[in-house]
Amino acid sequence: MLESIRRHSNSIGVKIFLMVLALTFVFCFGLPDIIRKLSGKDYLVKIGKVRITPAMFKQERAKKLHMLKSSNRKIDEKSLTSSILHQIIWESIIDLASADFGFIVSDSTMKEYIGGMNMFRDEQGRFNANLLRNLLYKLQIPEPMFLELSKKEIKSALVKSALKYVSASAEADMYIDANLEKRRLSLVELNPVSFEVKEKPSTDELREFHQNNPDFFMVDEFRSFRILELSESSLEKEVVISDDDLREAYECSPERKERAYDEMKAELGLSIKQERLQSKINEVTRQIEDTLMAGENVENVAKKFNLKVTNVENVNAQNKNSKSQEVLKTPYKNDIISVVFSIDEGTDSSFSEIQDDKKNRIFWLVHLDGVTPRHVEEFEKVSDKALVEWTKDRRQRKTLDMANDLATKINEGGNLEKLAAEHGRICNISPAFDRLGAASDDKNKKFADLISAVHEEVFSKNKGEGSYKEVNGKIIVYQVKDIIPAKQADPQDASKYRANLSQEMTDDLYQQLVGYLSKKYEVAINYEMLKESAEDLDTSEFNEIF
Repeated sequence: MLESIRRHSNSIGVKIFLMVLALTFVFCFGLPDIIRKLSGKDYLVKIGKVRITPAMFKQERAKKLHMLKSSNRKIDEKSLTSSILHQIIWESIIDLASADFGFIVSDSTMKEYIGGMNMFRDEQGRFNANLLRNLLYKLQIPEPMFLELSKKEIKSALVKSALKYVSASAEADMYIDANLEKRRLSLVELNPVSFEVKEKPSTDELREFHQNNPDFFMVDEFRSFRILELSESSLEKEVVISDDDLREAYECSPERKERAYDEMKAELGLSIKQERLQSKINEVTRQIEDTLMAGENVENVAKKFNLKVTNVENVNAQNKNSKSQEVLKTPYKNDIISVVFSIDEGTDSSFSEIQDDKKNRIFWLVHLDGVTPRHVEEFEKVSDKALVEWTKDRRQRKTLDMANDLATKINEGGNLEKLAAEHGRICNISPAFDRLGAASDDKNKKFADLISAVHEEVFSKNKGEGSYKEVNGKIIVYQVKDIIPAKQADPQDASKYRANLSQEMTDDLYQQLVGYLSKKYEVAINYEMLKESAEDLDTSEFNEIF
C-alpha cells in the first residue's frame, strides 16, 4: 500500500487521503493537547503560579528511580509514583513559602548537596561532574531544571530538620513507657486430643449430628471429561512449498537487491512454511470446534482429525480423583482443571496452545462428559465418619469447658499454676515480650505463635488477669504473671523509641505544615491529566489531602 501511495503521490486522490489522515490524527491525538494548552489546563498540579507539568513529573520520577536502583533498594513502583508526586507538590509548596520568608539556598550549599550524592562519586569517593552530566543526558533532564528541583529538595529537608527540635518531652516519656513496658505470662496448653470421651452416641444422636453439621460431610464437585490434542507436527506434512513459491517470495522481498536467491532460499522457505502451517492449524482447529458444536460424537471427531484422546474420571477442583487420589498427570494440568470447571456439562472448550518437551506445539480442548455436583453424603454412607467427627466435637467441647473454667477462676483471683496442677496440667512461663510482640528471649521459639496471637489483648489486662485463645488447633489459657515497667528496659531500646517518636512527630508536623500552606497557596489538581500521566495512581488520596 505504501509503495502504491509513493507511485501516485502527485494524484489528487492521494493528496486528499493524506490530508484526511493528517486531520484525523490531529483531532484524535493532538487536539486534546492543543485545547489543554489554550485553556491553561496542561498541568498535573498548580500551586499558586507554579505549574507541575507531566514532563517535570516524568523527569523527577526517572531521577528518583535511578537513585533507588543505584542504591540496590527494592522498588515498589506503584507506591513510588504516589510518593514522588506528593514530594514534588510538598517541595513546591515549601519553595513558595521559603521565597516569602527570604529563605535562599546558596551556591555553596548546592555544591555540597550535589557533591554529597553517592551516585556522582567515583571509586575514590570524589565528586565527578561527568557522572552528573551522563545522568542528565540519559534521563533527558536539563541542567537548570535539575538544579531547581535540587533546591526544592534542600529547602524541604531544612524545614523538616527544623521541626525535629519541637519539644515533646512529656509525650516522649509517655510513648517510651507505653512501648517499653513488657509482660510475662503463665500458660497452660490444652490439646483436645488429650481429652478422653467415654460416652457412646446412639444412632439417632449421630444422625442428628450429621444433619446439624453438613460441612463435615460435604463432598466436592467432581467432573469427568476427555482431552483432545492436536499436534503441530501431524500437520507439517500437509504443508508443501514449491520452487515457484520460493521464487515469488524472493521477488516480493525488499532484500532481493542486496542478497542472492540461493542465499535467501532456506530463510524464505522457513518463513512460508511457518505462515502456511499456522494457516492450516487455524483451519483445522476451527473445523474441529464447528464439528463438535454441531453435535458430532467425540470419538468420531478424534478419528477423523487424528486427535489424541485422554479420558479423565471424577476429578475435583483440587485435581484429585475421588477414589484413587491420583492427580491428572500432564504438564498443563492446572490449565485443564481451570477450563474444565468453567464450562457446562456436555459442552466443549475452545482450543488452547502449549509446548511439549521438544518445543512442538500442542493444541488441546476438553469435552465435559459429566458433573457430580457438590453434596452432603447420606448418613448411611458416612456413619463411621460421623462417629469420628462426633468424638472430635465432644473433645473440643471438653477442652473449651476446662479453658472457660480456668479463665473464670484466675479472673476471680486464682493462680493459674496451682489450678493447672489440680487438673494434672503443666504450666509454662513465657519470656517477657513488648507491646509489638517482640520477645526478649529470641532463642525460645516455642512461644512465638502464642505471643503473636495474644500480645495485643494482653496489654489491656492487669497483673493476675487472663483469658484463653485458640492457637494452632489448641486452646491456650494464659494469666499475666509479671508486668515489667519501662524503667527496667535497656537504655538502647529507650533511645530507639525516642528516635522513632521524633521521626513520627517530624513527619506529622511537616504534613500539617504542608496542609496549612496548601490552602494558602491554592493547590489545584488536574485529575484528568493525573490519571493519564500515572494510570496506577489512586487519585482519591490527593482529594483527601489537598
